[in-house]
Formats: sequence, structure tokens, C-alpha cells
Amino acid sequence: MDSFENKFWNTLNSIRGYRDIGDLKELFISLVFLKFANDKFIQFSFNQIEVPNNAKWDFLYSKLNNYDFVKMLLDAFYTLENENERLNKSFSAFKFEYDYNKKEDSEFIIQLFGAVSEFNFIENEPKFSDVIENLITHFVRYEGRKGVDTTTPQSISQLMIELLNPQKGSILDSTCGTGGFFQQISVNYPNRNLYFYGQEYNASTLAIAKLRFAFNEEDSIQFGEASNTLRDDQFGDLKADYVLMHPPFNLKLLSNDLRSYDPRFEFGLPPTRNANFAWIQHAIYHLNRTGKAVLLLSNSSLSAGGSEGQIRKNIIEADLVEAIIALPSQLLDNTSIPASIWVLNKNKPQKEKVLFIDASTLGHMVNKVQRALSNENILEIASNFWAIQQMDSSFIHKVGFSKLTSISEIADRGFLLTPGRYIDVEGLLDIDLSNTQELGSLLKDVKPSRIAPDKEYLKLMIKDLSSNPDSYQLNTENLSIGELNSNFRALENDVLLLARAGTNLKPTFYASSTKEIAYANMYEFKVDQSKVSIEYLVAELYKDYIKSQIESFNMGAAMPRIRREDLLKIRILVPSTIKEQTEIANKEREIRFQSLAKDLGFEKEIAKLKSAQMKDLGSKKHNIMQHLNNVKASADVLSKMMKLNNGILRSDEIIDPKRGVTVEKRLLRLQESLETVIYYVHNITNELKYDDAEILNIITLLKECKERGIQGEQFSVEIIVENQSFQGSEPLVNISKNDFEEIYINILENAINHGFVDENKSYIFRISIAFIDGYLEINFENNGKPFPKGIAERYYVKGEKGGTTAGTGIGLWKVSEIANHFDCKLEVFDEPTSEFPVGFKFKFNLKAR
Repeated sequence: MDSFENKFWNTLNSIRGYRDIGDLKELFISLVFLKFANDKFIQFSFNQIEVPNNAKWDFLYSKLNNYDFVKMLLDAFYTLENENERLNKSFSAFKFEYDYNKKEDSEFIIQLFGAVSEFNFIENEPKFSDVIENLITHFVRYEGRKGVDTTTPQSISQLMIELLNPQKGSILDSTCGTGGFFQQISVNYPNRNLYFYGQEYNASTLAIAKLRFAFNEEDSIQFGEASNTLRDDQFGDLKADYVLMHPPFNLKLLSNDLRSYDPRFEFGLPPTRNANFAWIQHAIYHLNRTGKAVLLLSNSSLSAGGSEGQIRKNIIEADLVEAIIALPSQLLDNTSIPASIWVLNKNKPQKEKVLFIDASTLGHMVNKVQRALSNENILEIASNFWAIQQMDSSFIHKVGFSKLTSISEIADRGFLLTPGRYIDVEGLLDIDLSNTQELGSLLKDVKPSRIAPDKEYLKLMIKDLSSNPDSYQLNTENLSIGELNSNFRALENDVLLLARAGTNLKPTFYASSTKEIAYANMYEFKVDQSKVSIEYLVAELYKDYIKSQIESFNMGAAMPRIRREDLLKIRILVPSTIKEQTEIANKEREIRFQSLAKDLGFEKEIAKLKSAQMKDLGSKKHNIMQHLNNVKASADVLSKMMKLNNGILRSDEIIDPKRGVTVEKRLLRLQESLETVIYYVHNITNELKYDDAEILNIITLLKECKERGIQGEQFSVEIIVENQSFQGSEPLVNISKNDFEEIYINILENAINHGFVDENKSYIFRISIAFIDGYLEINFENNGKPFPKGIAERYYVKGEKGGTTAGTGIGLWKVSEIANHFDCKLEVFDEPTSEFPVGFKFKFNLKAR
């Protein structure tokens, strides 16, 4: 297996630039299928797949040099499909005639055909479903978050199957994709009498599933037509023993996708804005009287209100929910948001109870963006579930991990299914909360006032709130007049502000003022200062026992948030007198100050300030040298072109065929670099100047930077966009084009100069873009040489750099200054053992146009 995979990836790497590797998935799988069918046809007298003469491998190989080879190959696929009922609507679903209709396509298709010719399936005799599984895994690994289709990662798939534990009978997957669940169940339980029913919306994805199982000796898998499951249920009369599904998260529906008279929606008609409860009810409807279902859904299904909340209430009261398992974030291939597993059961052994498991802290990172559950993690979760399901009297709930909860308790908490609300929080059990008060006894809710349309307001966002218990007063000097939407409300005087989104309340007090301020995404309260001092209250709200309670109440998928009613239920320690509170606050503030002074090392900080001016000139020199190096690189490329062409340069001559870079473009790049050097020399000063910010599409801007930027044979530049995370929003940020390009060039040049040191290695400069936790995140990372030890903590130091020329910094001081100027958070990755050991994360506030 490994040998043909290696040959395949080597072949694909050799044709980079002609087609993106991800675009070749369907063609390559089809070629492998054709070769496998031919080898089996030669080997055995009876075959599941009959191979017609024009699809014989030897016949096609003899036509490799034919100018019409691609057409002959496609005809072979279609004839193979027409003469085998199992392959109905398989190859034809791939639309090859539209994808490969150019003359230049022939070259790499012939290369792929030649590479597949070397695969010998007679000697190896693998199962074809295993072959396809392996290839799909490799393509998913390559595509990463660029992939459109959602593939369930192996560790989640394994966990869901362990929870389902099918014994015998029928299994329905109405969002079956390429049939991954069916494949893994067959591997896990080879001797169980199981029948599979699959439906998939995407025709080409369903075609791959049909090819995967075409060589099965038994007809134990039945696929429906490629169609929308919620609108056109292909197995409407099926009552299955098991349902196993990973539907698309938070799918928006058309108005005609759902019908009030649909018998599936017994517990209520789901809203078209989100299909989560359409999928849940679809699964319940298809279960027989003892059936069991396992679904993977986004966390919003656990706490959504409105009609979704009512449907969830009805399902819980019908005693159909057996378990809810909260998973960690970053488990899925094309989104970083956390998800949860729902276990539904029409024959629950534990009546009127639900098992909650919080597995959100489990798993390990397998690369920069992907997490996976270990076998030990899967066993820990599954064992907990089995113990409850089997009514094991020795089961004792684990603090911080699991708890069996009655439906009456769930009803008391508003029928919300977030596990953290029910599982005892580790650390809270050690604190005596018997003498505490609810926060609601100290705070009076302020009814938000609408903003006046004829007034101008200073704009207050969560980022403007304090993050320090010792500077909790709102600093209005940092606020500016901005565009406001319908979510903004007018701020009153003398109020405590608490963030309603995120994992930190960021308590901030706003005293009396004549300024008009509008706020969004926060709560506004009056504090009963006869019971508690502001200083004490704010400091207490930063403590761990408060944070643990906040985490248990948090709702939401991508962005955690807390409801007002839950916030006011948080229990807080409050000494009986204001004097005692003040003494505690003063003592704790002094301890924090002493600790901070020790951590910072004030004497060292003063020494740094004294030497900063001396290093500033070194920083300017470093920037100039970087651009001069770019001038030299351009000159070297043009010089080589002149030598190849006997001293002649033609403006339209291609230098880099992969990117379409011409001599003219390279000369323009050389001119731009020289102008930049002149600018720096002319402005050798201690003052940094920035261009005016504007609202820009960051994806478009990055593509422009890539086109104009440094090119090289030693490295490639990849841009990966996690489109699903934006949920329809545009990726807009507020920055100037020139300053952002300075960030791009500086980071890439540092990678080239200090990281890409092995001339025999192909390096990757990867840029990924996603909307996570309220920020537009841009990650610049590369697979070059790791940072020298300790340097990642000193990226902001002027004039210093890593590598052999120095050893005390990274030389990215200006990058940090630009990020700071445009209100962007900058973090540095330093993971020497990772595939991509070096990286920089920029967190922008998403803007609206």
C-alpha cells in the first residue's frame, strides 16, 4: 500500500503548477478503480465488476501516444459504468468532460495513467474499500480546511461507532459522504450481520462512495439517489435499528425544504435558519421501537432558544436523549469550532436520566490546526457511557468529566444540554460556597436604552473593557465615534459593565460623565454599594472559582457567551462589612503589585529602555538590507535570463511558468524595491509613519501580496481560507495596503533568510485565514528551521534577528509596531518539533462595509 501511495504523491508533486492536487481526487480515484477492476478481472473468473474491451488497461496503455487519449479514457469510464449496475451514476457524476477539455490536460493525465500502471493489485490483494479509505485520508490531509466536503476525522468516527456499538440489523446514514462510517463499522465488526443505507446530497461525493464498495461480495449497502435528505428522503419508510450521522453544521435551508405536514417533525417544525433540529428529528423518525442514534452536531444545538429550544424541550421530555458528549475544538478538518455528540435511544436502560460527558479538554494536537482523540481518550469516554447504559452500579460520576442527571434537573435549568451546567467543576468542591451570595443580590439590572438617531456616540466594544483588576475604570480617551448598528445601546452613568461574550467578564466601572457612549455585547448593572465595594467586587470577579462558574454557564459554538439570568446566578464570597472588603482588596492589590514587579524585573526593563535608541538604527539598517536583498534577488534572476538568451531580455518572456511571472513584472518588482530603499534612507528617523487605514478584503490583499511579492524555486506560498467560519460575513479588516504588505514581506523575508536554509528541501510559507472567537485570524507559518531557543518571546525587540548572524531576536520589531498601530493582536508560534515550527498569528477585528 505504501509503495503505490509514494509513487502517487511523487507523481502529483512533479506536476504541481498544472493543476491543484485537490482537483485531481476524482480522476485519480477513477484511475485506481479502473486498474483494480482490470487486475481482478485478470485474476478471477467471477468478478463483481465486468470490464469491457475498451476499458481494458492494456488496450488503453497501447493508446497513450494517441492525440485523443483523454477522450478514449473517458469513454472507458462511461462504458464501464453503463455495463455494471453497481456503478450507476458514478463516473458520469464527475463531469470529466468539462474539467479536462484542454490540450494541456493530456500531458498530466498521461503521467497519472503511467504512474497508476505500476500499481499491482494482483500481488498485494488489498480490499478496494481500504485503498479508497487511504486515498481519501491523504487528500483530506492535503486539502485541510480548503476542503468543501466535510469528512469525519478517524478519531471522532471511531468514538461515534463505539457509542453506537451495532450488534445486528440496519444502519442508516442520511449524510453518508463517501461512506466512511460504513467502512469503519465493517472493519470494526466484520462478523456482524449489518445492512447499510446511505444518502448523500453531493453527486460526486456519492459516486466515490459507490466506487468504494463496488467490489463488496455481498450487497449489504444500498445507496439512494443524490438528493437533499430533508426535502427528498430516499428511505422514507425505513425504520432502522441504528442511525449514524454527521450532518453539515448549522445548515441554512430554503423555505420549501421543510413542510409542516412532514411526519418526521413530530416535535416541532425547525426554523429554516438552522437545520440542526431537522436532522435530530429525522434520526428519531427513522428509528424502530428499540432503535438508537448517534449524531455529531455543533454546540449551538445544546442551547439554542426560540423554536429550537422548544423542540429540544419536547425531545427531552419524551425521554429520547441518552447522552450528550462535549468534544474539544479543532477536531474537524474544515472548522475549528467545537462540536458535541448526541446519543438518542428509544429503549433507554436509564429512564428519565441523561448522561453528560465533558471531553472538551481531551485530545492532542497532531499539527498546527488539528486535534485528535487518542485511543485512551476514546476508551475513557466510551467506558463511561457503557457503564451507564449497562446500569453498572459501580459507576460513580467523575468530577469535571461526567454526571448522570435527572430530566427534572434539566427542566430546572431551562432544558439546556450544555454538559458544563451539570457536571461538578473541579476546584469548586474545595470552596465553601454555603456563605456566598448570588451576584444578582448585589447587582441591579439596567434596562438598555436605545440610541438616539440624531446624536453622535463614542463606540464602546468588549475589546475596550479593562482586563486588569487594578485599572477597572473605563478609559473613554481610547474611544472614538464610529458606525453603530441596531445592537448598540446608550450607556448610563455609574454602572458596572460585564462582557456577555468570550471567557472573561472584563468587569469595568463607568462613572459619571457628560459624554455620549454607545455599547454592544455587554451587560450594564447598578452596584449596591451599601453591600459591596466596587474595588472588592471587580477583583473577586477575576478569581478562579468565579471563572469556573462562568465556564459551566457558557453557551455557543464558535464564541462562548453567558446569559444574563445565568450571570446573576454566579455565587460570590462577600465579607459582611465594607471595611473588611476594603482591607482584603488593598492587601491583594499589594500582593499583585509585588508579584508583577518581580516578574517584570524593573531594573532590566530600565536598562532595555536606555539601549533602545542605540538599537533603533540597527533596525533601520535591517529593513534596508531586507529590501536590498530583494533587489539582488531580482537582479540575479534577470541576469540568468540574459545569459540564457544571449544578452537579450524580452518583456513578455515567462520567468516563472507556475505563477505567470514575466520579465516585465520582475523589473517592476525591482523598481518597487529600489523606491522602498530610497524611502527608508530618506527617512532615517526615530519616527514611524503609517498610511491611512481603509476597509480591505484580506483574502484579495493577500493574493496581491503573493503576486507582487518575492518568488523562489526553494519555497511555495499557500493561502488557505476557512470559508465556513465566516458564516456569510466578508473577511474585511481596517489597515493600509502598504503597511499590510510590509508585514507580509518582512515575515516572508525572515523565513527565507533565517528558516529556509536547506537548499535541497522544498519549503512552504502557509497563510491560513479564519474567523475564530470574534476575531479574523491570519496565521503566517512555515516549515523552515525553528527559532533559536527563547527568541519567540523577543520578537518586539528592535534591530535584533535570529539565525547565524545574531541570536537575540527575530528582526520583526516593525511588524509588531504595525500590528499595534492598527489595533491587531500579534502572537508568535514556537513549536520546534512541529511540521510547521515557526508561525505568527494576527487577530483583527472583523469589519463591516
